[in-house]
Amino acid sequence: MSTRAENLARLRAALTDIAPGQKYVVDRFRPQDALGVALLYYATYGEGFAVDAVYDPEGFVRNAAAGDLHMVVGRTERGDIVGIYSLFRHPPGRRIMEAGGWAVHPAYRNTTLAMRLTRLLHAYPPDNYGLDVIFGQSVCDHVITQKMSAKYDSRPSALEIDAMPPRPEDCETGRRVTLLDSSIILRDAPHAIHLPQRHAAFVRDLAAAISLQREMLPDGEPAQTSRFFVNCMEPASFARMHVQAAGRDFAAALAHLEQEYGRCRIRQITLNLDRPGVSHAVETARAAGYFLGGLLPLWDDRDALLLQKVSGTPDFSSIKLFGDNAERLLELVQADYDSL
Repeated sequence: MSTRAENLARLRAALTDIAPGQKYVVDRFRPQDALGVALLYYATYGEGFAVDAVYDPEGFVRNAAAGDLHMVVGRTERGDIVGIYSLFRHPPGRRIMEAGGWAVHPAYRNTTLAMRLTRLLHAYPPDNYGLDVIFGQSVCDHVITQKMSAKYDSRPSALEIDAMPPRPEDCETGRRVTLLDSSIILRDAPHAIHLPQRHAAFVRDLAAAISLQREMLPDGEPAQTSRFFVNCMEPASFARMHVQAAGRDFAAALAHLEQEYGRCRIRQITLNLDRPGVSHAVETARAAGYFLGGLLPLWDDRDALLLQKVSGTPDFSSIKLFGDNAERLLELVQADYDSL
């Protein structure tokens, strides 16, 4: 496998201008598209994208063959790749994939390419992946992608405050970008969840609003030992701890996150709700400065609660949202932050 530096050197050498005005088709990814996909990411984001995988052509082929990546592309008559949109494995569940990795060549942004890529991916998801959910994130410094997501019945359920690094034009101010999490529920998977006492009404109301069939159980005593893992993206100054089971030792698990990843400006926790002990975890995290982010339907093939901690003071007034449900979500998240 090639390193990030090796892939970047290869892309520098291969980068050429793409002629505007070519005819193109919107199609599913083919292995011969891989270099063009990496070149489009390189042309769009330069060398600073936080995820190494976007610069790795062989990785696209390998991940697509393994069922970990489903990509649609805009391909010109000459074979140039001028648009990309993908489903990829980011949530821990096996029946959920995230939609993202969107890129359109500047010469083709005033065409219908972006809409056509979205339609192919969302209206015709791959049958062989066995998906229940398509998860997506929309930036909240404008509402264009939020409106597009709403067109395909993507339902908002969480706000990740300041989760994305500043755009290049905002690097001097350090203004980060909030993300709205939403889900297209292809097939619900009814199951029992334990209600965290502090956020019980929130979980009940949101589950009803997005038509989730859930047996709501009062929370029980936590198990002895927590089970969790941490994902960290250093370039984005972001760390997330996914808690599959919150035990009596959750304070020690949280201390690990704070000590090991305290340098990250954004730290998040996702708590599986199908196991008891979530109330204890919520209160422990709250004492350390974590506040509500929202609900993530079928995140680990079971629902999860999102909590978050932000360095500095968030500017909630700068968050732009489309739709009453998203606005109400912001009110609840901000109220929980203000009550810390």
